[in-house]
Amino acid sequence: MSLILLSVACKKSFLDANPQGLLTQSQLTSNTAGIDGLVNAGYQGLSTHFAGQWPDFFHPPSNWSFGDTRSDDAYKGGGGTGDILEFNELETCNITSDNAMLYNKWKADFTGISNINTAIQTLNSVSATTYPNKNIRVAEMETLHAYFYLDLIKHFYAVPWIDYTVPTASLGKVPNNLSLQQLYANVEKELVAAVSVLPETQSDLSRVNKYGALGFLTKLYMYEGNYAKASQTADQIINSGKYGLMPTFEQLYSQPEYEHGAEFVFSIAFSKDAPDVENLNFGDLLNAPSGAPYGGGDGFDRPSQNLVNAFKVDANGLPFLDTFNSSDLAPRDVTTPVDPRLDWAIGRPGMPWKDWAGGVQQDSWARSEDVYGPYVKKKNIIDVNSPFREGTGFPWALGALDFPLIKYSQVLLWKAECDVELGTNLDEARNLVNQIRTRAKNAPYVQQLTGGNAANYQIGLYPATGWTQDYARKAVRFESRLELCMEGQRFYDLVRWGIADQVMNNYFSTESTKRTFLTGAQFTKGKHEYLPVPQSEIDRAQGVYKQNPFY
Repeated sequence: MSLILLSVACKKSFLDANPQGLLTQSQLTSNTAGIDGLVNAGYQGLSTHFAGQWPDFFHPPSNWSFGDTRSDDAYKGGGGTGDILEFNELETCNITSDNAMLYNKWKADFTGISNINTAIQTLNSVSATTYPNKNIRVAEMETLHAYFYLDLIKHFYAVPWIDYTVPTASLGKVPNNLSLQQLYANVEKELVAAVSVLPETQSDLSRVNKYGALGFLTKLYMYEGNYAKASQTADQIINSGKYGLMPTFEQLYSQPEYEHGAEFVFSIAFSKDAPDVENLNFGDLLNAPSGAPYGGGDGFDRPSQNLVNAFKVDANGLPFLDTFNSSDLAPRDVTTPVDPRLDWAIGRPGMPWKDWAGGVQQDSWARSEDVYGPYVKKKNIIDVNSPFREGTGFPWALGALDFPLIKYSQVLLWKAECDVELGTNLDEARNLVNQIRTRAKNAPYVQQLTGGNAANYQIGLYPATGWTQDYARKAVRFESRLELCMEGQRFYDLVRWGIADQVMNNYFSTESTKRTFLTGAQFTKGKHEYLPVPQSEIDRAQGVYKQNPFY
């Protein structure tokens, strides 16, 4: 977490804004510190924290409000449905182009893109003799540019392609008329170029390396459904020998001192000691439970009963792939067999909370329990007593805990999915899934304060018998949900699998009997997979932008 962070103030439209208070071009190109500052401003865009320009929780880089709560994994949470009503409208498919959260997401991504384009333009104006790291830094910026476009495409479908070659006079005048295939081709070109230049290891571990770029390239191919190419790029990461599954979930979810461990291919770097403005993960500020460990919290991004039910297991320690939601796991049930990952990812009443020695989770920690139920988010929230935590009270559970964008476990699951969809190596797919389940089986379990397992934890491995392509597809997708739950991933997986309407409408039908605010919600196939282009941007562009074809 040693990146130097540069705060950039913007005004007007973020696509044509001129950064204020920066060095002149000649000053920048004549000293490496100025160039470093622009490059690091490109990284700063990942956290979307721009000196308080707008609240980060309206466009969280973890995508919890777009990827968790629009899926069957989570509810919006907070102090009732009217607490940031725009999030409630997103989760119930009441989506209109004037929803302010759409504009905030669009604005955050394009602000990051603007900073990156400035950095690349400046890098291209100097020689490698003057700035020896020039080619590597350009490749880093190209990777981040591609990341932001992947984020924009999966949300809005129809977006303008703005790179460093677009003249300043043309900013805001580039139409959003490229096809999805053309946008993906542009992203692929950037990432392929970056992979050819980036080193396998960076001395500053928070910088993207070759394998981080390969991770984003694999993700692109998964979105495209190009399983042959995704399999090849995933193999390069897996076969590098540089990554692996970490031994404990505490290290993975709660302890910043392990954030550059073997499982993290690339993460957003957060810190509590940045020079200009504390670089905390304000995008996830709202998600701490409203309880004693952190001195309060807002209780957003709340795990659904449907997700909790998915962790139940049969006599062999395997999930109920088709019938998991036929009955509810009671909040304080510690006798029904469950996957041990449940109590690392989700806070349940009566369960110990991370390293807090003050007792167990209380019902009062679940804000608006009558609306959102008893569960709270536990994954990717810093330990209470971590020396890397900001402090007691506000800002609740923030600190120097990085947020992973590409994890090795996800790469394994992508590779397993490729094997299944290609039908070429079902045994390898099973072995990859079992590798992840073996880690969960061998990692320490949540313990009662007096000792002993806190619940009846059981987890088994998939046998070769019955491992057909259809069964394997269900198992890999289910494992992806269990392993990556509450990480802002689920909705986009449902979309790329082509089952979002089926899963979400079934979810609304059953979950609304427990959470009445979901009553009447309906997912429309061919529409709700994407968000509309913000109307404010269409108006500002004065005819240059068109609404995407689904709205």
